[in-house]
Amino acid sequence: MKENKRAGLAVVLALFLAVVLQLGICGIDVVHAAEAAVTVEQCVISGKNVTVTASSIAVPASADETYYLFELKPYELEVGARKDYCAKAPAAASAVFSVPLHLNSASSKLYSRFVVTVQQNGSFVPVSNEMYITNPEAVAAKSTAYPARSKKGLTADWRYSDELASLGVGFASYELDVSRFFTAGGIPYTYNGKTYSFNASVVREYDVVCTRLAGAGCNVVMVIKNSYIPAASDLVVPSGRLAGKNCYAFNVDEQVPTEKLAALMSFLANRYSGSMGTIHTWVIGNEVNSSNPWHYMGNVSADTLAAHYAKEFRVCYNAIKSQNSGARVFTSFDQRWNYKDGTRGQFAAKEILDTFAAYISASGNIDWGLSFHPYPAPMHNCRFWSFPSEYARLNLIDHTDDSKFVNPANTDVVTNHMMQPAMLAPNGGVRHILITEMGFTSYSTSIPTDELTQAASIVFAYKLTDANPLIEGIVFHRQVDHAAEIKGDGMALGIRTETGVKYAFGVFANMDKGNSPEYTDFALPVLGITSWAQVGLQ
Repeated sequence: MKENKRAGLAVVLALFLAVVLQLGICGIDVVHAAEAAVTVEQCVISGKNVTVTASSIAVPASADETYYLFELKPYELEVGARKDYCAKAPAAASAVFSVPLHLNSASSKLYSRFVVTVQQNGSFVPVSNEMYITNPEAVAAKSTAYPARSKKGLTADWRYSDELASLGVGFASYELDVSRFFTAGGIPYTYNGKTYSFNASVVREYDVVCTRLAGAGCNVVMVIKNSYIPAASDLVVPSGRLAGKNCYAFNVDEQVPTEKLAALMSFLANRYSGSMGTIHTWVIGNEVNSSNPWHYMGNVSADTLAAHYAKEFRVCYNAIKSQNSGARVFTSFDQRWNYKDGTRGQFAAKEILDTFAAYISASGNIDWGLSFHPYPAPMHNCRFWSFPSEYARLNLIDHTDDSKFVNPANTDVVTNHMMQPAMLAPNGGVRHILITEMGFTSYSTSIPTDELTQAASIVFAYKLTDANPLIEGIVFHRQVDHAAEIKGDGMALGIRTETGVKYAFGVFANMDKGNSPEYTDFALPVLGITSWAQVGLQ
């Protein structure tokens, strides 16, 4: 962020110098391109066209007093030696360009960004910022409602979807691996002049998932991931094509994979916004700041990761919102707010979040939402309110923006951060914020716990996070114990097993109802308190 501030200061100083060095040609101040900048202020869909609006305090010098607008695809880095500009306008203090959108054709500009150039020495020289379309929802044929039966949610298992309504689940979370859709064919989809064939069995699988979860009255949260599968390895960013990681960054550096990703996301957003069930909430990637192993793209810097994620996110955002304007699209970060232990490819959530936000704002602000995972630290510590002695001395949790971690007790750190001017939504309000994963284990070989402790932790975590008015949903991980998590992580996070329910099951169902004290006061002695008022809760 300091680099961004220095860059912004340099632009301001250059513009000030441009004004001082007035040349007075035609009543407009003219300076060299290196000393001034044109600002692209707006890039929006207007009917069947894209309208780009630009302004300048001092007009850059040019060979013919003309601005030329160029289109750049997400995978294109620069104008370079190109001469195929898409629109032009007189070089002046303000300029408006209009170019055909060509929606759903080979020349579609839905995913493009635009830059203003001038001619100098036979070349087209960029003199502005680059900006993407910021209102893809303008072309959406669908606009689904955004249900919220309750703040509480679960990482759902569709096999037990008949339980979700009685549990009062407001948000049902599930995962979707994009690579699986490209391992075979069977479902044709024509998009932007090309026909794709998606894996029919995988599509049918998600038909069942989305129909059942939405049919249970839930807001369906779909976490979009990417695996390394040899048959679809082109979907992985080239720098990250190393097998063995949990998830991978999407390849938006090359044309064909970028187009495949856009087509799939468009297909999914269209299909799952109606009779096949609706995906209301889309989460792009998983714990992106923990690139190794959750959003792998090789040995890259924090800035490179954030910049690339901004491109990935925008491709997915435009695809989704152009199909269903009612859908919401979220980022994903873990609980390590400022903490870094030196592990290669793992960064602090706040660092990546802030840099991502800066890149998005600089290239066209959109209505992205924030999702995060305030797990206990360490994750096996079900009693998150009391740290083991070896962790207590590390001062991992506080209520400042410098806190190393966020857990259920200090989510105000995140929401306060999101109230800063640089983080606000395009409408000037605080962005949509969800907890899309937070779990407590009933089993651990390292820190003592049991079903009663797990249930108490869920109650306390829910009360704490529900009291934060800026958190719109709280997804507990998970509905059913997962064998791989028990074996690999030593954690049994479900509120039930494959064979029956745990103590937390009934607690979860009733902890937000009128008779909740009957189901929540059991937790008081576990927490070492005598009333909820003792910790500022009801």
